[in-house]
Amino acid sequence: MDWETSSASGPSRSRSGTSGPSFLDRLTGAARSNGGTPAPGYGPPTSDFDAYSTYAGTEAGDVYNGPEVFTQQQLSQSEVEDDLRLLERAWVKERGVADVLQWEGELVDSVLDKVEQQGKMLTLLRADPSTSEEEHFRLVLVQTEMERAKYVVRSYVRVRLHKVSTCGEPSPPTANSQVEKYAKHLLTTSSNLLSGAERQHAERYSTLIDQHFKSSVLDSLPPWLQGTEDTGNDGTSMVPRPDEKALVLVYCNKDCGEIALENGGSAVLAKGTSHIVQWGEVERWVGLGWAEVL
Repeated sequence: MDWETSSASGPSRSRSGTSGPSFLDRLTGAARSNGGTPAPGYGPPTSDFDAYSTYAGTEAGDVYNGPEVFTQQQLSQSEVEDDLRLLERAWVKERGVADVLQWEGELVDSVLDKVEQQGKMLTLLRADPSTSEEEHFRLVLVQTEMERAKYVVRSYVRVRLHKVSTCGEPSPPTANSQVEKYAKHLLTTSSNLLSGAERQHAERYSTLIDQHFKSSVLDSLPPWLQGTEDTGNDGTSMVPRPDEKALVLVYCNKDCGEIALENGGSAVLAKGTSHIVQWGEVERWVGLGWAEVL
């Protein structure tokens, strides 16, 4: 949904009916007065997230319908896709698969930086005696949108920590039987997928668990039974790993070929179709951008 309207960049009317600077101009002007130039990303709005203040130009009856799902073709046709929407898509993808995906650090930093800059401008406008009652109401809407951005960031981080701590399964984070099940696997095979803070968290927990097992159980066992990362004769590892057979819902942006089903049949992952399939069957296509997790 495009939050910008034709009146967002035009002059606004004051209570007396005279033409004056628009709410967006005042918001940008606040940045200039704070540092001489607008904050990065706060000149003329180029994206939904950069243009929080375009609420000033919305009309009664405009409805926000929630985050949209875009195909790769739609994304390539768009000149600018705002960071918040990209982060929403990363959040949806992270929630939809059992595996831990690549940490979107640049997106998170960009969104948080824009929220910080927007907050500074809101503070300046609220302290400005010339800010009208109507503009104060619009500032409330801008603040609400900022809180939505913070919610997306928190949710994205939490779903990743939930995977690190509960093996990505849809169980309560307090379930003792699953807590931190993924930590050792991530440290040994997928550490490049984690942020610095996530890696530190996994390392600390893994160390604590090893010390606890050693002092409470392993020291009382023969040396050949004290291993915690052994592999059985059948190839089963003691280190829990992502379930590649977990089902995911995907949308095909391109023709992804044919996959074999467990019942002996096959399914064609054609462009423009949606499928519920095992994660291991489409992990490659999702990584290439040929398929999108919904």
